[in-house]
Amino acid sequence: MGDSASGTLDFYDISQKKLIASKEHYRANAVLWDPSGRTVTTTVSQPIEGGHFKFAMDNGFIIWTFQGKQLMQQNFETFYQFQWRPRPNFLSEEQIKKVVKNLKKYEKEFDKADRERTRALRLEETKGKRALRSAYRQTMARLREFRRTQKMDRMQLMNGYDSEDEDNYVMKEVTLETILSSKEDVMY
Repeated sequence: MGDSASGTLDFYDISQKKLIASKEHYRANAVLWDPSGRTVTTTVSQPIEGGHFKFAMDNGFIIWTFQGKQLMQQNFETFYQFQWRPRPNFLSEEQIKKVVKNLKKYEKEFDKADRERTRALRLEETKGKRALRSAYRQTMARLREFRRTQKMDRMQLMNGYDSEDEDNYVMKEVTLETILSSKEDVMY
């Protein structure tokens, strides 16, 4: 952090001990995790005490998931502080213990919901590709039909020669022999 910092963030998967993503928030001078630990914010803020702040154009924040995906970016002309609002806990001790006990079950449900959402997004993306492919096939079919209707005119212009008829082609096999080098030795 600081005036000369690039603001590079590395997101790691601790269980697999590997880097998930590297992101950048140029001139970020604070990093704040939300209370749930699922999102993190990087901010560029000017001092509350006032005075001239030389990087005022960079003021704002970016909210990231814990996996390094950018969720939101907001810039402000004057930006002094970012704080997470604490979430009240409406669960009793017994309910909290039940949630902790069934965490694996909830994790499977959330993973299933994430997979379904990803699948729906992929289907939406491929829908556009399918429409383009269908339009291409229709255009090609129309052009083939147009070429077929013009066949008689082409043949007439070429004195009856049909370039699409395989029997009109003559196959010749030609063998060329090339001597690459020769050497004569005279023996006495």
